[in-house]
Amino acid sequence: MFFKSKPAKPTAQANSAEMIADMVDRTQATIQFKPDGTILTANSKFLSALGYSLEEIEGKHHSMFVAPDLAAGADYKTFWKELAGGRVFTDQFPRVTKTGETIWIQATYAPVTGPDGTVVQVVKVGTDVTVRRRGLQEIARGLEAMSEGDLGVRVTLSEQADIAALGAAFNRSAVQLETAMGAVASVSDAVERTAEEISRAAGDLSQRTESQAATLEETAAALEELTGTVHSSAEGAEKVDRIVSEAKTAAERSGSVVTDAVAAMSQIETSSEEIAKIIGMIDDIAFQTNLLALNAGVEAARAGDAGRGFAVVASEVRALAQRSAGAAGEIKDLISQSKQQVASGVDLVGRTGEELKQIIDSVGTISTHISGIAAGAKEQATSLSEINMGVSQLDQVTQQNAAMVEETSAASQQLSSDSGQLTREVSKFKGAAAPAPAASADVLAFQRPAAPAPVSPMAPDAGLAAAQGWDDF
Repeated sequence: MFFKSKPAKPTAQANSAEMIADMVDRTQATIQFKPDGTILTANSKFLSALGYSLEEIEGKHHSMFVAPDLAAGADYKTFWKELAGGRVFTDQFPRVTKTGETIWIQATYAPVTGPDGTVVQVVKVGTDVTVRRRGLQEIARGLEAMSEGDLGVRVTLSEQADIAALGAAFNRSAVQLETAMGAVASVSDAVERTAEEISRAAGDLSQRTESQAATLEETAAALEELTGTVHSSAEGAEKVDRIVSEAKTAAERSGSVVTDAVAAMSQIETSSEEIAKIIGMIDDIAFQTNLLALNAGVEAARAGDAGRGFAVVASEVRALAQRSAGAAGEIKDLISQSKQQVASGVDLVGRTGEELKQIIDSVGTISTHISGIAAGAKEQATSLSEINMGVSQLDQVTQQNAAMVEETSAASQQLSSDSGQLTREVSKFKGAAAPAPAASADVLAFQRPAAPAPVSPMAPDAGLAAAQGWDDF
């Protein structure tokens, strides 16, 4: 009936078409146009929805139901041009009522062709979906507000049950999200405070660790110098120990020499005594020779001239004996003096031996102590080397700890910065001052929607239209 002129059909088929046309006429808003958009007629559903009478719209153009700015656009002209060319359009369209209110119609624009295949008129069949559309616009408004950080937004529920259920789900989600973001805000504040405290503590620890590392480094350097000094002292003590050992050996050798000297002096004293005995014997022989020479002189004097030569010999022998006795006496005196000097030398050498023995004992004691000192210094040097190694390792570990503390401090500062950023991001969300308790689904389903925000006569909701790709015709 609406879309194409056809030859007569059997009565049953015609009745069926009439029944369908009657059903469409009773349930849908219909309007018929010429291919150029001039209005031919409209049923009561359409007239009631737009608020016009048939006389007010007959012969006028479809653009009377469209916002002026849209009607003046190129897309609107193309729309009718394509309809006249046979194209079908199905979508949701905003239409302006007689009172200037914008309503939304889910409609199909279909061209009707004549017997020759040309479009003779255009029929529009639609349903008023304003309530549904406004319900969706209300939810879109809530989503837009939520996207801008307003978590306290609540939407008014639509009269449509499915849209009302969607709005109720949105309100419940908004309440839960507001509660969750409130908890996140509290936690982020606590995290920011804790991060700041950790950052300050890490900074203090970093400074103390750096100071400790510097002190430990100085201690390690001083200990290294002390280790070198102790090593030098240990080497010096070892040298002194060797020198004292050599002195002890020399003193022991000197003691042996003194002992040998004492023995030699004793032998000299013995020899002096033997020489004194021999000199005494020589002195006795000289005395006897002198007596014999004296007797020989007496006998030569008695012999007269015959004994004169013998008397001369006896006189010479007596003189020789006297000289020998004198020499023997002198030698005896020298031997006596030498004996006394040898005895004094033996005494002095003995005392020297005793002194050398005491020196040897003292040098031995010194050598023992020096050996102990050298051993102790060596052990100290070894211990200090181990301590120096331990301090060096400790210094290395402390340097590593200092580097780690610096990294921890940097991480703490980054954590503090991140927590501050989190707090700033959370602060962008605005929660309701005191959210009302959520009503039950049954109660929400029957709440009437509040008057929607003013809508441009032909402009659909921007966010909703962009999401669904609706055309505004």
